[in-house]
Amino acid sequence: MSLFFEDFDQWYEAYETASPQVQYETVLEIISKPFPFDYAVETDFASILIEVQGLLEGNNLLKQALSFTATFQAQQPELYQKEFYYFDNFPIRYALFNRVLSQCDEALTRYKQEPVKSIDELLPILDDLRFYDAREQSVDLSRVVYQPVATSSKLLGGSEDAFGSVVIADMLGQAYTALQQGDAVDWEAWGKEAAPFSFENTAELQQEVAQILTGERLSPPALVALFQKTPDVALRQLSLRFIVKMSGQNQLSFVCSQAIWSAVMRFLSERKLSKKQLGHPDRFFAFDFKELDRYVGALMGGLLSFRQSMGFAVIWGLPHVYEFLRSEGVIDVSVYDSAIATATEFKALILKNWADPLWRFSFIHRWGKPEYQTDEDFAQEVQRFASTIEDAKPLSTEPTEPPDWDKMLTDVAGTMAKKISANAGVGSPATSMSSQPAQPAANLKSPKPSKPKKSPLKEAKSLNKAKGGNKKKKKKRKGFS
Repeated sequence: MSLFFEDFDQWYEAYETASPQVQYETVLEIISKPFPFDYAVETDFASILIEVQGLLEGNNLLKQALSFTATFQAQQPELYQKEFYYFDNFPIRYALFNRVLSQCDEALTRYKQEPVKSIDELLPILDDLRFYDAREQSVDLSRVVYQPVATSSKLLGGSEDAFGSVVIADMLGQAYTALQQGDAVDWEAWGKEAAPFSFENTAELQQEVAQILTGERLSPPALVALFQKTPDVALRQLSLRFIVKMSGQNQLSFVCSQAIWSAVMRFLSERKLSKKQLGHPDRFFAFDFKELDRYVGALMGGLLSFRQSMGFAVIWGLPHVYEFLRSEGVIDVSVYDSAIATATEFKALILKNWADPLWRFSFIHRWGKPEYQTDEDFAQEVQRFASTIEDAKPLSTEPTEPPDWDKMLTDVAGTMAKKISANAGVGSPATSMSSQPAQPAANLKSPKPSKPKKSPLKEAKSLNKAKGGNKKKKKKRKGFS
C-alpha cells in the first residue's frame, strides 16, 4: 500500500515540496484507480485536485487538463459530483471556444441539479454562455435554475436576476422573429408567461415592447427628453433598440446582445452619479479612464476574481454600444469619440499586460467588427486571441518552495492597511488595472484559487443576517433591461 493511504500527512509533506510536474504525475496516478470516497473527504483531497487542475489550466496544458478532469470523473464519480463546479467550468469554456456546444450539456446538467451550491461558478459560466451566444444552453439553464435560486434562503435576494434576464431576452427574441415573419403576437399571453421571471407584466410595458419590436421609435429629441424626465424608462427602451439592431446587423441573438448591453450599463450605472449626470444622456454616458480602470480592475485584477469575462465584455462591448448611441442621435459625437478613445487606450493596456492565454475571451470577436476598427486590425486581433490556444507551457520540474504563511498574512495585512489609507476602491493599487504596469502578472492574472470554505454569495448572505437583514428582500418587478 502506498504512503498516500498509510500516512497522509507524511505523504503530503513530500508532495508539497515536489515539483509541479511531479505533483501532477503523483495525483494523476492516485486518481487513475478508484479509492474510498470517505478517505478523500477526510483528507480534503479535493483541494489538491483543484490545485493540480489549476496548474494545468494556468499553463494552458489543455489536453492534460481535459484528460485529468475526465479521469477524475470516471474513477471517482462520487467525489467528482461533490466538487463538480471546480472542474466543469474549463471543459465548458473549451467547448464554447471550439463551437462544439453539445459538449457543454453534461456539465450543465450538474449545474442545473445544484444551482445554489454552485452559484459562484454558475454565474461566470452563464456569462460565457451568453457572450459566446450559446442561446439554447443559456435559456435552458436559466429556466431550470431560476426558481431554485430565487427561493433559496442561502443566497442574497437578486441572485436570480441574471437568469431571469436571459429568459426574458429570449422571449423578446421569439416575439421579434414572429413579427418579422408576419405573425401576430398575443402580448397579454406573452406577459403572463414572462411574469414568473420578474417581468413587470403591465399593459403599458407590453405596449412599449410591441411598439419597439414593430419598428416604432421615439425621435432623438423625444428620447433625450424622456431621458431627462425618466432615465430608467429611456435606458430600457434603448436597451431593446440596441438588441434589435445587433440582431439585424451582427446576427446575434437577443440573449447575447442583451448581455453586452447589460455589461456596459452595469459599469455606467455603478458609478457615483449626480442628479446632473442623470439629467442628460451626454452626461450619463460620459466617463473617464479612472472610472473604467476602477470598475474593470475589480472584475479582472483581483486574486479571487471570477468575472474576468465580464471585464473583457465591458471593454470590447463599449464600442458597439456607443456606436449605437451615436447612430440613434442620443449622444453627441464628442461623447462617442471620447468613449472610443478611452476604451481603445484601456484595451491596449490589457493586450500589453495580460498574462494568461487570451483564447478564453474570444467571444468578443463573435460579435462582429466595430465601425471604428479597420478590417486589418480586427483580423490581427482575432488571430492574436485565437493563436494563444497553442501557448502551452510545460510544468516546472524544479522543487516547490513551501508557502510562507506568516509572510503571506503580513503581506495581506499590509495591503489592507494601504487600501484603508488610500480610501480603498478609488483607483487604489489593489483594484487598478493601470496603477502597477511593472507587475502585470500580479494585476492581470487570476490564478485558480484553493477551494473556499464558503461561497462569496453565501458569505454575503451570512453577513447580511448578522447585521439583522435576515429577511429576503421583496422581489422587485422589472422590465426587460
